[in-house]
Amino acid sequence: MAQIEDHGKRLHIPVNSHQYYKRPETRKAPTYIPFDVLSQSQRGYETNRFITYLHSLFGSDITNELIHQYRIGTSRSRWPGATLFWWIDISGNVRAGQVKQFDHTGHTAKSIDGGSRTTWIHSILKYNHESRQESLPSWLSAYLEQGGNLVSCLYGEHLLKDDTGKPIAIVEAPATASVASVYLPAFIWLAAGSLSYLTTERCQALADRQVFLFPDLSADGRAFTLWSNKARELAGVASVTVSDLLERCATATERAQGLDLRDYLTRFDYRQFQPAPPPEDKHTLTIDIDGEEHEINAIAVITEIDTYKIVTYLLGNAKVCEVLYTAAGELTDQLDDFSQVIYTRMGKVFKPGKLNGVDCLIFPLKNC
Repeated sequence: MAQIEDHGKRLHIPVNSHQYYKRPETRKAPTYIPFDVLSQSQRGYETNRFITYLHSLFGSDITNELIHQYRIGTSRSRWPGATLFWWIDISGNVRAGQVKQFDHTGHTAKSIDGGSRTTWIHSILKYNHESRQESLPSWLSAYLEQGGNLVSCLYGEHLLKDDTGKPIAIVEAPATASVASVYLPAFIWLAAGSLSYLTTERCQALADRQVFLFPDLSADGRAFTLWSNKARELAGVASVTVSDLLERCATATERAQGLDLRDYLTRFDYRQFQPAPPPEDKHTLTIDIDGEEHEINAIAVITEIDTYKIVTYLLGNAKVCEVLYTAAGELTDQLDDFSQVIYTRMGKVFKPGKLNGVDCLIFPLKNC
């Protein structure tokens, strides 16, 4: 032991101080589900209840497109006709597979005890191997050791790589994202998988994108509040807007039932949402941003805040831009100080611009 004098006191310091050194923890590379496990699920669609439901909504061609787009699979080892939703990250790694059985209405089936018939593919595979007294595949053992359910990305995240221009819409359920992508194709539709699964860690692939959240209804409004708070947390990752569409439209009964966007969309024929070709004599709308004109393709979202409306336009260059209106639908004056209120509540700075030559307040995105 070495001795050091300190104000008349002797301090004893161990010479072999490395004995007290704690080595930093090394994180192992994550284990993913092999792609051939996903491939094996790409069949049995004739018994898949969710696929049957999609056929009833859209017919075979669109249903087949959705199967291919989201890599929807079938799982028959736990419940007959169950659906497999695969979580594939932006790099193409298969992170997780959610198994869910639907009823004839397209909603999650319930067990006798009232529980949701939902589980994860790694749990099913583990049970199947152990019931046959077989050793687990090496990948499955490694996958389970790291925590098993690695929903560390968003459902549909792999779609972001091939389309960097469209705005992104996020709902809770994979089934809702799949259906909404047909009704509202101006967005890339993703799903968190659960109300609590929307975390900053799982949203890293959204960096610098325009994102709209569509929370489910809840009796006490908790879902909307939770995702509104989450939007503020995600402000450092992406430009995030929370849609209050369902909150404004829902009845007390619908809130108690916890309806989501899919429940409303499927009340209509999806063909009613297809854009009609413009008449030959229609004038092109333009937004003037920083001296550059951008054609408007469509209105994506209308968000009400206090006595104002924020209209999100899809532009001809596949970007988005927001314009501030009064509750009566009139463009706001460029001197309107309400833009400061919006900045306080949403973190967005509206700047002077022109819509069809008329002065207005615009939130110009970085990529506009």
